[in-house]
Amino acid sequence: MITSVLIELVRTALQNAKTAGELPLDDDNFPVQIETPRNKQFGDYSSNIALTLKKAMGLNDSRDIAQRIIRHFPDSPHIDHLEIAGPGFLNFYLKPTWLHDAMLTIEAQDTAYGTNTRLEGETILIEFVSANPTGPISVVNGRAAVLGDVLASLLATQGAEVSREYYINDALNSLQLEKFANSVAIRYAQFLGHPVVVPPADESSQETLEPGTPQTDPAKAVLHFPKDGYRGEYVKDIAQSIFEEVGTHLETAPAEEKSDYFRTATLKQMIATQRNALQAFGIEFDTWFYESTLYTENSVEQTIESLKAQEHAYEKEGALWLKSTEFGDEKDRVLVRSNEKATYVAADIAYHANKFQRGNTKLINIWGADHHGYVARLKAGVAAAGYNAKNLDIILTQMVSLVRDGEAVIGGKRKGNVIELKEDLVDDIGKDAARFYFLLNSYETPATVDVELAKRQTNDNPVYYVQYAHARLANILRRAEEQGFQLQPVSVVDRSLLIEPSELDVLRKLTEYPNELTSATNEYAPHRLTRFAMELASLLNGFYENCRVLPGKDDPVSAELTQARLSLVNGARIVLRNLLNVIGVTPVEKM
Repeated sequence: MITSVLIELVRTALQNAKTAGELPLDDDNFPVQIETPRNKQFGDYSSNIALTLKKAMGLNDSRDIAQRIIRHFPDSPHIDHLEIAGPGFLNFYLKPTWLHDAMLTIEAQDTAYGTNTRLEGETILIEFVSANPTGPISVVNGRAAVLGDVLASLLATQGAEVSREYYINDALNSLQLEKFANSVAIRYAQFLGHPVVVPPADESSQETLEPGTPQTDPAKAVLHFPKDGYRGEYVKDIAQSIFEEVGTHLETAPAEEKSDYFRTATLKQMIATQRNALQAFGIEFDTWFYESTLYTENSVEQTIESLKAQEHAYEKEGALWLKSTEFGDEKDRVLVRSNEKATYVAADIAYHANKFQRGNTKLINIWGADHHGYVARLKAGVAAAGYNAKNLDIILTQMVSLVRDGEAVIGGKRKGNVIELKEDLVDDIGKDAARFYFLLNSYETPATVDVELAKRQTNDNPVYYVQYAHARLANILRRAEEQGFQLQPVSVVDRSLLIEPSELDVLRKLTEYPNELTSATNEYAPHRLTRFAMELASLLNGFYENCRVLPGKDDPVSAELTQARLSLVNGARIVLRNLLNVIGVTPVEKM
């Protein structure tokens, strides 16, 4: 990559200046940063190395330092000239040949272009979504879902071995699971003919009597739906599925058998529903980890005993406490309550110890912003368990909202207060648009998805704009073949013909892609990729306006120039396709 070349050239210049006695450097590996100026008049790349050295070495004039660096700068076939700007920025003006040579790399590496192996040997587990198994995947869950999925893909482009994991809280969440199972059981009884009285959801609504399904049996007792029960069509869907599977069998079953069945069946079906919604969103998990296994395999008990043995826990007021303040938490946390039941803290420490014990070198959790207060205690627990808390990163995502016809969407289509990812968004605008819109902004800021805009086939719709850019590149290559132009290897194409500013702008953008992947990975910032894709699409539009690729009746283009521009088009297609594959958006060939 050209930035790596420039960094080494700057390092050589620094060493030459040091040898000549012009720069009193103490560190031969002084960090060098290369950036892309926002304004092209300041060159192709720039470095603030002179300003950095001024501060580090206590010198007075950073422009003078920059002049010393230039005096000792080695010759390079890539650099046309260097200039000093402002207080001492080094601006590099490069020859087009370096862009032309980059076309060879893009073609040769193809699907691997942009990737590297710098994280080879790292085994990273990303745990995300992990919604309670009592309801469908929501739009808010969807933002965390696509963030985790794309982060996993990004880390893989850097050579890491990455796994995606979904944590199912099916143990300590037992009260909510029981409430959910009871809600389904009453809806099941409704299919047996029992009428059901449903209490008002709020003070403004009235109590309603719903008939039995498929028909009310006068001999059946009227049942009362719990006020704090789970509402929404998805509860009825699960009840209907159970009714279709077992018929009337459970009506006469013993209470304990019925309770066990509904708890197991509702959990199974809800997880299947969540899995289907995530698959429709283009997400597959490598592991679905059940919290209950931490208890059946005695992991929680063993973790607690280990913490006690290491004197990281103490008893007070009949409970067992973790000395979490010794590991950076604001206060100590209860591990085991006075009723001898383990807390979420104990289970989560055991779970994360399990993750490390599976051979993972780094853990990433993606949570909602409302979990902010839980970060320090978990990191403290991980450290107390004997693991490096620096190897656990916790990402907190902000809220996301939907807007339809200019109005905020405040309730889902299926008569619940949950706005469902699949039913209310993916089925409406499609997987690609949903993923792209969730990735437009940093996870650190609230996001809004305009549903009507996301369905619009115009350039003001970002996902359409980018997908159309890829389809247009593919279409040019198809038309070229129809006109008898076979795509030639870049090595035999006269790349020196590509000298128009809009051609060089596109090529320059293509060379930035590997660095963009690395930066997006390092910063946990997949929104950089959607921004990059839109910028590339814009540059391609400028290229089409100024540079005809295929000869026309009134606009002839030489065969040599056509071949050179076809190579550029194919390089852009490769880069845009690779990027879209990383973010899980389809690189469509036709639109």
